Amino acid sequence: FEDTVVLRMGKLELVRNQWRKFSYEVDTTGNYIPLPANDPVKVDVLAVNIEENDQRLPIRYVTPPGIERQQQLSNNNVQLLQNEQSLALRVCGLAKTEARGVFKTMNLDLRSYGKLSMFIHAESSDLASGGTNLSHGDVSAIIRFGNDFVSNYYEIRIPLNLTQLSAGSLNPDTDAYNDTLWIPSNSLDLDLTQLTKIKQQRNLSSSALGTIFRQAQPNGQVYSVMGNPNLGEVRGILIGVENTNAPDACGEIWVNELRLSSIDEQGGYAALGRVDVNLADLGTLSLSANGHTKGFGTLEQRTNERFRDDFFQFDIAANLELGKLLPKGAGMSIPVFASYSQTVSTPEYDPYDLDIKLKDKLRAVPQSQRDSIRKNAIDFTSIKTINFTNVRKNKMNGKKPKIYDISNVDVSYSYIKTSSHNPLIEYNDVTRHRGALGYNFSPQPKYIEPFKRFFKKDKKHWFDLIKDFNFNYIPSQLSFRADVSRQFGVIRPRSIGASKYAIPETYDKYFVFQRDYIARWNFTRSLTFDYT
Repeated sequence: FEDTVVLRMGKLELVRNQWRKFSYEVDTTGNYIPLPANDPVKVDVLAVNIEENDQRLPIRYVTPPGIERQQQLSNNNVQLLQNEQSLALRVCGLAKTEARGVFKTMNLDLRSYGKLSMFIHAESSDLASGGTNLSHGDVSAIIRFGNDFVSNYYEIRIPLNLTQLSAGSLNPDTDAYNDTLWIPSNSLDLDLTQLTKIKQQRNLSSSALGTIFRQAQPNGQVYSVMGNPNLGEVRGILIGVENTNAPDACGEIWVNELRLSSIDEQGGYAALGRVDVNLADLGTLSLSANGHTKGFGTLEQRTNERFRDDFFQFDIAANLELGKLLPKGAGMSIPVFASYSQTVSTPEYDPYDLDIKLKDKLRAVPQSQRDSIRKNAIDFTSIKTINFTNVRKNKMNGKKPKIYDISNVDVSYSYIKTSSHNPLIEYNDVTRHRGALGYNFSPQPKYIEPFKRFFKKDKKHWFDLIKDFNFNYIPSQLSFRADVSRQFGVIRPRSIGASKYAIPETYDKYFVFQRDYIARWNFTRSLTFDYT
């Protein structure tokens, strides 16, 4: 520029589009087939809104029926209406049976919802710009969601009725124009339980998972399932348009208000309890239990965060001194601890099909298979324990301890067995044995001072070194302990699917013998020998 130029921007908006063009074929082959580099089909992803397109020709944009624009307060407390818009997908040059789409990644759990809805509008492109005159049903909307968009997804196909270009002559403020723009038969109003029922029907039939399974609906829409998707792990959604009948299609569809509704608000309950029984000087007995049902959650939790299983756990434990059952003169100390605990978690949904309820799957199979299916779905753990700790005979006569006293010996033994199985592990059993034999002799030291009586007390302490000479001829401590530990574990992962091949077991075995020695001898009050 030869002179100063001033650039003034009246409005600057930066918009990030979360919807991206799907760069693969939208087909049912189950394979990722990339689109050609020079794709002859023109695809534009746009947005139409009430603020900028209410005067659009030949068809004006209006909000879908029942949708109200949100309000917000400005700085001077004036009520302002926020903009309302739809996603527009414009395609041209779409050959017959071809489809193009856009997708958005997400991570959703739809199992708590009953319905998926969306408004859809379709129109033929302006004939003056090279479009073709489409008829009702020539194009269809495709909605896919699941783990991916090629091999594991649910699909809904909706034949679209077109809004004629002549509808622009109607008054946009009337219900007649709104029903013409957002034709009710185009809308998606899906009962999500229908998809899981279709998948169950496919699973019970001879259809392969790698082929698409379709079911036509009375309203003309087609619901399909491909692979093994589940509503509990929706990784993304694809919205596309397919040329069903026209030789060459140029058109535009609007989609708006993709929403979930009919949330499952059924609650559950939880309980816990504990009982402690004191058996006089024999010991104590404790019993505790807790559990919850599906649908239970705290006040702070959202619906999707509530429990999705029936859970029950109980523990029973006894801490006894069996020596009290023997005559008092026996002087036996036999501490015993025994316990048993069990935990059972029954999921609401089949762990292999996370959007099919376990009770529905059991209802659909023969009675002979129900027990095995229920067992495979349950997460079960049980622990059995019994311990004898420091079993010994106490010294009863009050005499000085001798190195050969039986009271110096103690015996211990423990047994623990853990058994568990869950949807991924067929069984996991671990057995632990531990035995210990201990010996401990700790007499009181006896120091002998042979020269003490030959020297009288003298304030000058000239002969203290000789007078205080002492020695101890008795060991201060002799201790020995032998610990033997043995563990045997076996685990087998569960073979999931139709395969009858049993996965080999894995073993975990070890044997440990540990010995500990302690010898301590205080030869004098100031000279000590210690060996460990």
